[in-house]
Amino acid sequence: MNAGDFIAMAENLLRHPRCLPDVSVIFDHTALEFHNVPLEDLQKIRAFHLENEERIGSGKSAIVVKAGSSGEWHKLWSQGEKIKTKNRVQVFDNCSDAVDWLKGDK
Repeated sequence: MNAGDFIAMAENLLRHPRCLPDVSVIFDHTALEFHNVPLEDLQKIRAFHLENEERIGSGKSAIVVKAGSSGEWHKLWSQGEKIKTKNRVQVFDNCSDAVDWLKGDK
């Protein structure tokens, strides 16, 4: 994963005609290699989220990573400043837990 590719993916999603703010989504990042992402790239991704907060809205984003990798994902994103937006994000090791969370009221 690098900032350029991640931001290009997000831009493509946000431009899609069926993409609406405040909608809940699942991101399948099970094939994403994120072990060597520099802090500078994380900061660029955070800045993108903040600059596009209105386009993203206040839905839920469920991120599914390879089984057993959620701890590594949290460790990666614990570097630098936390992204503070209206969009709620949770990381999951499997899709069924992600779907259950998206269906819930919280």
